[in-house]
Formats: sequence, C-alpha cells, structure tokens
Amino acid sequence: MRFILAILISTTLLLGCVSGDVTVVTKNTGAGAVMRFDPVGAARTRVKLALLYLRQENMQLAKENLDKALKYQPEDASVNRVFAYYYQKVNESDLAEFYYKKALLLERDNADTYNNYGAFLCRDGRYDAADQAFIKAIEQSAYNAVANTYENAGMCAEKSGKISKALHYYQSALSHGPQKVYLNLALARLYINQKSYEDAYVSLLRYDKIKKASAESLWLWVRLSAAENKKASFDKYSQALVLQFPDSQQALKYLNHDY
Repeated sequence: MRFILAILISTTLLLGCVSGDVTVVTKNTGAGAVMRFDPVGAARTRVKLALLYLRQENMQLAKENLDKALKYQPEDASVNRVFAYYYQKVNESDLAEFYYKKALLLERDNADTYNNYGAFLCRDGRYDAADQAFIKAIEQSAYNAVANTYENAGMCAEKSGKISKALHYYQSALSHGPQKVYLNLALARLYINQKSYEDAYVSLLRYDKIKKASAESLWLWVRLSAAENKKASFDKYSQALVLQFPDSQQALKYLNHDY
C-alpha cells in the first residue's frame, strides 16, 4: 500500500556538484562586491539536493545535505519536514516523529505536513491518530491536494478494517480528483467484498469508460460475475484475463479458483 507524500520544495534538477553555498551581493563599491552568506537560500539548495539523493536512495549524501540545511535554518518547518521524511525512509520512527512534530509546531497550518505525518502514523499502525492527521490536512482552507489526502485516508481506513470509512474517503478522493480513475477499482473491490454488487458494477463501468482493461479490472469483473453467478460474463472476462495478462497475479488467482 503506497501513500502519496507531499514534498513542498520542488526537486528541480541540479547539475554538477555544489562546491559552496549561496551568497548574495550586498554592496558594490570601487573595491568590488561585498558578499554575504544567505542561509535561507543555502538551506533550500541543500534540501533540494537531499531530495534528489533520497530519490536515488543515496542516504549518506541525503543526510549530509539535510544536516547542513538544518544547521543553516533549524527553525524552518520545510527543513524539519524533509528531515522527518528522511528518517521515515530509513525506518528511524522515533526521529521521524520528532521532526514531524517539530515541523507542525513551527507551522501549525501546513496541510502537506499533516498529510505526510498521517501516512507515517498509518504505516506505524496508529490508525486513529493517522485519521486525525489526514482530517487536519483536509481542513486547511488553502490546501490544493485534498484528493491525495482523501486517497491516503482511504487506504489507511481500509488497512485498519474500517471499510465504510474507506469507501467514503475513496469517493471523496474521486470527487476532488476525477483523474484518479484507478480508485474505481479500489471501490469495486470493497463493494464486492461487502456484497454491494450493483455499486461494484457501476464502479467498474466508470473505470472501463475511461481506461483500457487491466489485469485488476478484468479480475474484478471475474469476481463480480462469479459472485452473481453470471456464467457468460464470467467466461468472457476470465478468458480476457488469461489471454491478455497470462503472467499476472490475477490470472494465477483465477487459475487457482481463488475468486
């Protein structure tokens, strides 16, 4: 189950190595320009580099750059948020939580931090606390990634076994982000499990209207057809699944009669 994390600072490509940190011209006289160190700009550069290294899974260089960013801007919420993400990546849960909480103390209305903290808490099995963090993110009036947080909240609710809540969150994610067509498959899966076959049918139709058949969509059609004892439909979708996606886990489940 993969959560959608929000990283506030963009990771634009930085070419080459950083041999020094940011300086700005403060005075230009006949003797030449006087330079002053810019800790804000330096911290931003180091965070961008750290995020690039995290994507490359070079944890040592990511940590080195984050250490410098924190030295330059210890009270910057963005720096602390990315440090929390780093510790989350290296499975240092106590430190990750420390930096998430510090980031929230520094910037209490940052929806991205609440979203990421919620994903962290859910991964740690603290489902109620995660749900509260997701709700706090959604409540922020200026937040423009509400659909992602609703999706995260849905995945967490599903993981915790709160299916009605998961359905609500997935539906809300689709309302705020209609491009998330794949969430119709998540809805269909839960509806089938709940024996809400008409709702599952509608969700699968919505997916098929926009997307090409996938192993998962065909598999859900197989499951729905089996549940409703629709032999013609079952044969149609099971044959398509085996022919189009013979090496998929879904095809293997079908062959093992694991409907």
